[in-house]
Amino acid sequence: MKRKLLSVLLASAMLVSLTACGNNDNGAVTNNESADPKTESTAPAEENDDAEASEPSTESTAPEVSSERPTTPSGQLIIGTTTDLEQDFYDPIYNNSATNYKVCGLLHGYGTVITTKEGEWQTDPVVVADLQTAENEDGTKTYTIKINDGLVWSDDSPLTAKDYVFALLLESSPEMMGVDNYAATGYTTLEGWADFNSGSTKALKGVHLIDDMTFSVTIAASELPYHYDLAYASVTPRPLAVLAPGCDIEDTEEGATITGDFTTEVLLETIGNTDTGYRYNPQVVCGPYKLVSYDASSRQGTFEVNEKFAGTFDGVKPMIKTVIIKTVTADTEINELQAGTVDLLFQISEGDSIEAGLDLVDAGVAQKHTFFRYGYGKIQFDCSQFPTDSENVRQAIAYCLDRNEFARQYSGGYATVVHGEYGLSQWEFVDSKDWIDENLNTYEKDIEKAKEVLAADGWNLNASGEEYKDGDGLRYKDVDGELKPLEIQWCNSEGNPVSELLGTMLPDAMKEAGMELKATTTDFPTLLSGINHDGETTYNMYNLAKGFSLQHSPWYYYSMDEMYLGSLNDNWILDQELADAAWALKAIPGDDDAAWLAAWQNYQKVWNQKLPNIPLYSDEYHDFYSNKLQGWDTSSIWDWTSALVYAWVTE
Repeated sequence: MKRKLLSVLLASAMLVSLTACGNNDNGAVTNNESADPKTESTAPAEENDDAEASEPSTESTAPEVSSERPTTPSGQLIIGTTTDLEQDFYDPIYNNSATNYKVCGLLHGYGTVITTKEGEWQTDPVVVADLQTAENEDGTKTYTIKINDGLVWSDDSPLTAKDYVFALLLESSPEMMGVDNYAATGYTTLEGWADFNSGSTKALKGVHLIDDMTFSVTIAASELPYHYDLAYASVTPRPLAVLAPGCDIEDTEEGATITGDFTTEVLLETIGNTDTGYRYNPQVVCGPYKLVSYDASSRQGTFEVNEKFAGTFDGVKPMIKTVIIKTVTADTEINELQAGTVDLLFQISEGDSIEAGLDLVDAGVAQKHTFFRYGYGKIQFDCSQFPTDSENVRQAIAYCLDRNEFARQYSGGYATVVHGEYGLSQWEFVDSKDWIDENLNTYEKDIEKAKEVLAADGWNLNASGEEYKDGDGLRYKDVDGELKPLEIQWCNSEGNPVSELLGTMLPDAMKEAGMELKATTTDFPTLLSGINHDGETTYNMYNLAKGFSLQHSPWYYYSMDEMYLGSLNDNWILDQELADAAWALKAIPGDDDAAWLAAWQNYQKVWNQKLPNIPLYSDEYHDFYSNKLQGWDTSSIWDWTSALVYAWVTE
């Protein structure tokens, strides 16, 4: 079964092939000592057929571990990130920026289901004493979960089944949706969820509290079968006593319910209060770390080991006592590593920074660790906004960009262009390399083609409403009797080398095709507000990157259901063909690789035509870190927050 995702394209044959492509300016290169990216390879491409795609591999220059892993937490690690840490620590539904998304995992632990370093789904034996499943006559499926005794919150209060049931009810409730427009989409697959979420019932039919340490969840028949079957049993607890003081969980024949004063007003105080609320200042947690402080002016967070944490699925407890997360800029991040003002820079992808980091490694000042990305960089379109609601307009913009040259300049040769919604570390990509070359539009830069697709979309008028001719400048279109210009509002984030490069490559080419690109540069939180339609302005396009979760679910990302628009479907795209192609993946059993691959390829082909995003690149990530950091090991599916718990420092 190929659910073990690749962290690097395995086997030397695959690495050589990518290096050879890199010499043609449209492939990835690797930083392996045995495969110099600057040296041309003559290895035949067909050697790819011998590559195994089941075990992860990474590249590291770290020396032999120079110290024993301590048994008591000690030391400090300063982590630099170019994506600001915001004061928003509840979950990714509220804030899915790259940094906050991961930090939530450091604070909130004890999920019933986890993924191992190899990408396998399993119950967490530290948390789950027993899991039973039952296929019901009505087509539903019930998971009965018994929690281990002895687990506690960071304040030493006992953690019980009620905290898990409370999480399910809280995050499905209309009361929670009233807290800063929380999108209660985490548990929509539960039987009876819609009635509970609408307020029609006070009990959630698909959830039952069986005893102090046991609860059950029942999945609606309409949600089965499911590719990530075990993930349906995944629940992360919330502290009932903290978030709903005075309330309790009661089980009834109709399902579990929350008793007591459970209202939006209460939650706005316990969760939404910007000083003390759990969203902004969670003080009772169950992850490996706890929040000590956050400085809003510098956007710096300080975290310390949660001494009450029982350990990871394999019994490991964190041994770095204090972790500081601070903002750095792409221009100075390597200088900060050299100066010692940061100890770790993770997932570096910009070419100049990589080369500077490698210089530090060569000088013995730092170490490196590399892996291919499980995700991609992109121009993201808002498909609800005119004129990017048009497939032709999106395609025309793609035809205006030389993506191969962009990837070369941005990454310095450490990235490759991708043509769909995939990353270099996915087994589906490895098994589909030839198919992709034969079936997907590569959108090579072609201004004449851009003009052609725009003309076919009705952009045939000039500013006077007369027939458009080359040299007329901006194109216009008659929309219900109104003459509208072909202007594209682009929001980009400050200090971003991708934004800077796009700003030099796109405007003139788009102007030649008859479009005008109007740029707005802002901070990243404001950009996210635009994507979510929470800000004052909504734009046509944004540039950012996407990292896939192990439960990658395109059937939600392109769902036409209103509940997912703006949350999981952040393109705001309503396209039945794309939604159907994505939905076809959902029910394929997890062990049916052949059926999954065939549906995945069809999905990529439809996606490539609809083009909700312009895929820019997928790349080789580099972690650079101080020599004091020991035991560092990341991959495309084992991120820096996972590695942090296993690492330690020597002072």
